[in-house]
Amino acid sequence: MKIVDLNIKKLNNLQPYKMKIILGVPIEIKSGLNIISSLKKEVFLFACVFLCIVNVFSQESRPAVEEVWFQYYNNSKITDKWGVSSDVGYRLKEGRFYDLSQYFMRSGASYTFNPMFKITLGGAYFKTHFHGVGKAEEFRPHQQLNTKHKIGKIGFGNRVRIEQRFINIAADAGEPAESTFNFRFRYRFMFDFPLINLSHSNKERKLSFVVGDEILFSAGKGEFFDFSVQNRFLVGPVVKFNKQNKLFVYYNFTSVSKDIPDISDEYGILWLGYKQTLDFRK
Repeated sequence: MKIVDLNIKKLNNLQPYKMKIILGVPIEIKSGLNIISSLKKEVFLFACVFLCIVNVFSQESRPAVEEVWFQYYNNSKITDKWGVSSDVGYRLKEGRFYDLSQYFMRSGASYTFNPMFKITLGGAYFKTHFHGVGKAEEFRPHQQLNTKHKIGKIGFGNRVRIEQRFINIAADAGEPAESTFNFRFRYRFMFDFPLINLSHSNKERKLSFVVGDEILFSAGKGEFFDFSVQNRFLVGPVVKFNKQNKLFVYYNFTSVSKDIPDISDEYGILWLGYKQTLDFRK
């Protein structure tokens, strides 16, 4: 394993600090100077990585980001085996709070067999509105399996989820209300590549880079829900503050295809999320 030591001089007072680079291993910055605060470093790294991602996916014909998602995740440990997994979110479907938007709440009871395998049974409520007027609501029970693995220092995870979607569409402009039902099958994999340690004193504070993909199949009865396929390619930075808290910014490139009617589309989503773990075990 090759180790390279670089002495870099600070421009204003020519005071050196050392950056140790270990090839093939996450980089750890060790500086004797307080050049910038830890928070400033995290914000700067986030901005650099995300701007590179958006630049790669941007196209002249349409904006790189057409939707913005905000999401908070909570994993509460009740016992060594049992817990509650919840998340809430708000989605700007047209990029503005006033236009087409969606909010949701989801929660479920989880059981952990071991550090690698966990199952969850739960449900969700979704509400879609346009100009402040409710247009559709959805009740969505789900069953889920999560697995976590390590490939050297790289994290790898799988998620399989089955959803039963009960959708009620409000009456509009003389059109009657409509109720539909469909099953949705989802599979997602994620790779977590560790990049650098953000703090010399706190070994848990790290920056990593995530790459993943999720495919969603829907099948059921209804004019617009007979069958559809959706794919979400996910990429972006994650800051882990400690074992209980992490922040992520993903670029979600989504492609959708439906057979009734024959519809296909592609668009970009900016996805900001915060994940928190609470421990209520005695």
